[in-house]
Amino acid sequence: MMLLLIFVPLFVGLCCLITGRGFRFVPFVAYLLSFVISVLVLVSGYVQELQLVESFGVSLLLDPAAAWFVLLNAVVCLGVAWHERYRSRHHYFFVLLVLLHGCINACFISTDLFNLYVVIELTTIIAFLLISQGMTTRHLWNALRYIFLSNVGMLFYLLGVLMVYQVSGDFSYAGVVEAPPTARALIVVGLLVKGGVFIPGLWLPQAHSEADAAVSALLSGIVVNIGLLPLIRLEAFSPDMEVVLRVVGFGGIFAGLGLALFQRDIKRLLACSTISQVGFVLISPVAGPLYAFAHGVAKAALFLCAGNLPERDLMKLKQTRVEWSLAWPMRIAALSISGCPLLMGYTAKYAAGAAFSGWAQWLILTASVGTAVILTPIIFISSSRGEAKRMLGWQAPVLMGCALLVTGIFFGPYKWEALLKSVAILLLGWILHRVLLYRLIQVSLPSGWEKLEHVVGMICITTVLLILGVYAL
Repeated sequence: MMLLLIFVPLFVGLCCLITGRGFRFVPFVAYLLSFVISVLVLVSGYVQELQLVESFGVSLLLDPAAAWFVLLNAVVCLGVAWHERYRSRHHYFFVLLVLLHGCINACFISTDLFNLYVVIELTTIIAFLLISQGMTTRHLWNALRYIFLSNVGMLFYLLGVLMVYQVSGDFSYAGVVEAPPTARALIVVGLLVKGGVFIPGLWLPQAHSEADAAVSALLSGIVVNIGLLPLIRLEAFSPDMEVVLRVVGFGGIFAGLGLALFQRDIKRLLACSTISQVGFVLISPVAGPLYAFAHGVAKAALFLCAGNLPERDLMKLKQTRVEWSLAWPMRIAALSISGCPLLMGYTAKYAAGAAFSGWAQWLILTASVGTAVILTPIIFISSSRGEAKRMLGWQAPVLMGCALLVTGIFFGPYKWEALLKSVAILLLGWILHRVLLYRLIQVSLPSGWEKLEHVVGMICITTVLLILGVYAL
């Protein structure tokens, strides 16, 4: 089953590329196959491990943790392909999409450091081609900036992998424990850059907000997760790394919220929210895969809807009413990320909070209130029934909203304490939005920190700080 997850999408993509036929509908076979396999693994608890070419070769693992990420990949790619099928897209977009799907599946089931490096680099190249699809100066510069920063992060990662191999003689995750602190810090920084976490992820708002809506949905929905699952697996091998990643995760949560509070552009708001939400994925290895699925599906739906809005400015959207068929999927996705009961985001937030007690649980509650604050403008977006017209932009987000509702009902904890806490968080977030956010949203933050050289400098500083932190532990 693991090999099918990788080779079927690649084979379908190559066939569509060579023949130039069926590129809009044939790739659905690959997405549905990933969907079925991941659901079977989650229902049965099935675990399959495969080792190729002895200890120094390729190591693959398909377990429930990986299955959540594969399911996320399937749902998001299904939604994006369905959303774009009738648009005037060049057929290369659909070919690149199915190839991206296969490479991301390979990232999720790879459990050796070097093979992970190879498939992440393949994913980066395909994402670069998708970002540059618009072929305008803005799209090309955004794509070049993305691939440059990604390669900086993966250069650090590769140096760390070579140091691990020098010490342990193989590329297994277990070898990271024996490696020197410098190697561990370099590997973590490289994956943090790919995952868009905390300071190494400050490249993310510009890259995700400037891309086409469908590409933004792919980037925030699934591409950022290729750096998160390896970090979750590494936490299981090293208690020191778990402490470091929890600190980084909490830092990313509040950094993303702090940036989102000042955003008037809805796509930049969603991109800054991604920095915050991926922090939630890291702080709890047990709940991480569940949270990644809930956030990825909801964020992809929001970006797809944002591409059909008449305005991107939140202040102007208050006066410009949105078609109700588009507004309701946005509300469902935003409510899910905010932790509304019966949706998957509620289940994920409960699972993340259950792993902590004391001050850490209060931090999670504070962050949950902050999430409700920044997403309130989307939850209460003005809507109206427009004139009868053919508008297909709502179909894929509605399907994603149904996925959040079905999984939330199936997996959700039905405890009065948790339900009341969730409702209280939503109410407090909405009240704080009325009191605070409408003032902050009118303040423009300086944009100098987003320059390429500054982001690279912050990545380097983070690397030094992580090395010192790992040595201290």
